[in-house]
Amino acid sequence: MNRRTTIAALILSPILSCGLLLGQTPDTASLNGRITDASGAAIAGAEVTVTNSATEVKRSAQTDASGDFSIAGLSISGAYRLTAKKEGFAERNVSEITLAAGTAAEINLELAVTGGQTKVTVTGEAGGVRTDSPELGDTLGQQQIEATPLINRRITYLPLLNSANRPAINQGDVFMNQDLFTTNGTGRRQAWFEVDGANAIDAWGRQTIIPNFGVDTVQEMDVLTNSFSAQYGFTAGSVINIVTQRGENQFHGSVLALGRPSDTEARLSGFTTANATSGNQITNDTLGQFSAGLSGPVGNNGKTQFFAQSEYSWQSRTSPVTSPIAPENFVGHYQDWLGMVRLDHEFTGRNNAFFRGNLDRFFDTNPNGIVGGNSLPTVDRIFNKHVYDLLVGDTAVLSPTLLNNLRLQFQLASPITQFIPVIDGTQFVVPVSSGGTFTSGTSQSALLMNRQYEANDVVSARRSHHNITFGGDAIVAHNGGNSKEFGGPLYLGSFTYNTCTLALNVCESSAYLDNIANVASYTQSYGNAQYTVNDTLWSMFVQDDYKVRPNLMLNLGLRYERQTFTDFDRGFAPRFGFAYNVKGDGKTVVRGGFGIYYSQIVDNNAANYALSGITGVFNYTAGPGQVGFPSSISAAPLPAFPAGAVAPVLSLYVRPGESSSLNPYFPTSTLLGYQNALLSPYTEQWTIGVERQLKQGWVLSVDYVGSHTLRINRPLDVDPPTSFVRTAQGQTRSAQAANCTRPYWVYWYVQEGMTCNTTKATNPQPAYSVIQSDVNDGFAKYDALDANLSRHFRNGVSMLASYTWSHAIDNVDPDIPSQNPNDPRMTGAAEIGNAIFDQRNRFVLSGLYTTPLAFRVGGVASLASGLPYNITTGSTNGGDTGAETDRPVINGAVIGRNTGLGRPIYDFAPFVERSFNLHKEGMALNARAEAFNVFNHANFVGYSATYGNGTSAGVGFGQPASGITNQLPARELQFSVELLF
Repeated sequence: MNRRTTIAALILSPILSCGLLLGQTPDTASLNGRITDASGAAIAGAEVTVTNSATEVKRSAQTDASGDFSIAGLSISGAYRLTAKKEGFAERNVSEITLAAGTAAEINLELAVTGGQTKVTVTGEAGGVRTDSPELGDTLGQQQIEATPLINRRITYLPLLNSANRPAINQGDVFMNQDLFTTNGTGRRQAWFEVDGANAIDAWGRQTIIPNFGVDTVQEMDVLTNSFSAQYGFTAGSVINIVTQRGENQFHGSVLALGRPSDTEARLSGFTTANATSGNQITNDTLGQFSAGLSGPVGNNGKTQFFAQSEYSWQSRTSPVTSPIAPENFVGHYQDWLGMVRLDHEFTGRNNAFFRGNLDRFFDTNPNGIVGGNSLPTVDRIFNKHVYDLLVGDTAVLSPTLLNNLRLQFQLASPITQFIPVIDGTQFVVPVSSGGTFTSGTSQSALLMNRQYEANDVVSARRSHHNITFGGDAIVAHNGGNSKEFGGPLYLGSFTYNTCTLALNVCESSAYLDNIANVASYTQSYGNAQYTVNDTLWSMFVQDDYKVRPNLMLNLGLRYERQTFTDFDRGFAPRFGFAYNVKGDGKTVVRGGFGIYYSQIVDNNAANYALSGITGVFNYTAGPGQVGFPSSISAAPLPAFPAGAVAPVLSLYVRPGESSSLNPYFPTSTLLGYQNALLSPYTEQWTIGVERQLKQGWVLSVDYVGSHTLRINRPLDVDPPTSFVRTAQGQTRSAQAANCTRPYWVYWYVQEGMTCNTTKATNPQPAYSVIQSDVNDGFAKYDALDANLSRHFRNGVSMLASYTWSHAIDNVDPDIPSQNPNDPRMTGAAEIGNAIFDQRNRFVLSGLYTTPLAFRVGGVASLASGLPYNITTGSTNGGDTGAETDRPVINGAVIGRNTGLGRPIYDFAPFVERSFNLHKEGMALNARAEAFNVFNHANFVGYSATYGNGTSAGVGFGQPASGITNQLPARELQFSVELLF
């Protein structure tokens, strides 16, 4: 391993002469300093030794001619003791030095002659003012992480302790039982998770962290919200840097049992079993969790330690089925197995390595609450996700001033997403006049896999006043499979019935369903839903923290990154920052930075190209008397595409840059805005602020954050009809009339010497109507004031008060499904509005306090403004079916995007716990009770946004919607007992 890392350093060494940006590897820390005598003169040749209190691992260095020393690649686990000695001077010892991941602490020692007094100044420790970088964010230590109330103890809720991060539950998925959040005006898929110096994101869908980690496996979490170094890339959102627990030279263990009974929970607002319309209205939610861990030494030489942790969770969520056919409380079961093993070994004082293996397996028998209301258990699909993660890391000290960190990782998601129909059969959909829609059966399934291989190597070097870091990273992803997430082909067909005006028990009876005369239409899918994606995300970076003066650090960096799934190959991302230590005492720092950040386009975009492309899947729909309409209910599904049927006019979704393959079907030159390349979005971010240590352990920071995002990727109809300008409610244009104005249709009819019939479809006619493609015409702007007051855990007290005032505007919301404009030809000024995640004010207070009676109390309180929502007519007024989202006309003009505003959101989650020492030495029992939303405030994130086509809003418009996809959890209580030994 030493030889390999040495060769890597020699290959990259010419870059060192460029003198570009600092960085510490994300899971280690540095200890730098200067040793002088009483007159301030440098002491050269002094021996400096640091010893880890947990593992007794020692590292040494000697001061240079300037009296400077640097020891990099230090583990953040445990505190350090520092010893400095030089013949003729009194030996100096400094203890209890705590380090934070990815940072550099600085110790300046003044040695006195033998028998004299010495002086010491320590800056940049964990919990102190950071003097080496302009990065914004918070460091969450183990004590704070373990004390924070977390639903299901899921670590992806921890970033919300920083008010710059906002919950994104109103934007997408809830089935993975994790949290999604947005940062600095970016989308919910923009968070980047880094664990132990390697990536932990899912290149296929990037919903959240790909292998989940139990709370007890996390040593530290850094929530970086802006101004990250050139070492981080492929994101403009938060960087969540996680360092996992490692073993020590003493055996430690824990066993925990946790429960969340349904008897103590409150119901979601607005829900009763009588008015349930879907499975999202949950009546009971019970959780049980068990975890166990053990760590300690391997052998007796003190060079190898292990850490192992496992966790099993089971959750039962009840959804009422109100259909008279089978009224019941359907119970969906969620189960999750987590496991982690880590081995650390010190080969020599200059070389150590670790291995980490992770397992994350879960399934849900009612994902997204699909069963409930009038939807029978026959529509149910079981969701599965199985992730395996293997990581090897090596840290080698090549010389006193040269350090190499190597990471090799393999991640297998087999599957990353799988939906298995409980009953794989034909679907029946019955609109009922008395309210709701009855649904039975489903043939939609999905099976998607993801394999990721990563190698990254980072070299850190110290040259005089330069701390230089450079390296490269490559993630090779091979993913894809059959179908996509909740959607997918209806290969076994779907019957849609006429609106039933009879009694509900009749509408849902077999006699009604088995009568083909009651059917309005039949739809069946044809084509191939298989696809694969090979994508490589690779990057190179170089970075220099240049100490211009003892109290001024410049951070200069350059990053290049490339994603082969896109066509963009000019991904140069410069970074600049500074940290000015005002008085040189590490108590007040003025900081700022500017950088360019590119964003990954997730690989599951390929599902759109594959399933909705020229040779993908299409739906054929027939009504009574038409070719392809089954002769009876039992005749479905049809064995093949019906003979004599005319293929439907297709809606396509095509990839940019594919003119050569598309031109045989239609000339792409006729399309409006069709791009010759798929580009990567990028964000320009800038910050300026100040950080001040108020007194020991208390730090206040205030920062302005600005960003401008360009080339946001969005789906857009590039064969759009002419604009349909509405000046009053109720104005509509038929789909056929709209089709006749499409550029390709105009071209086609001219070529054929025919005239398009605007009232009805004729034969022949063009084969395609909507032609969507990814277009990089989105933009966003974000301005914010971030204020954070923190107290690092000390004397039984820790606290973080975080407040953000912000405004986010854009012309398209990143990562929001079906984000279509009001008019595909008008996506600029007409679409500019508040972002869907524009939450003007957000305040979060978290912390813990140990009382005189040894009770620990604390929790998390959050208060935030309401979220916007988009008001629509609920109709396709302009006729561009599936490619426009029409908004109502008020006062003679179409209203803007996201002009609805929801109610304020607030929550208080307290906890109380007490540890009891047992008779056996070193054993303790910890009992804990915690509550979520203890005041049971109805926190809505979804609203009835359909205004309707009338002159006034329809009944229920603007009212909060109920269910887990539309409101945050009601009051819940969670109890746990943990044995520590």
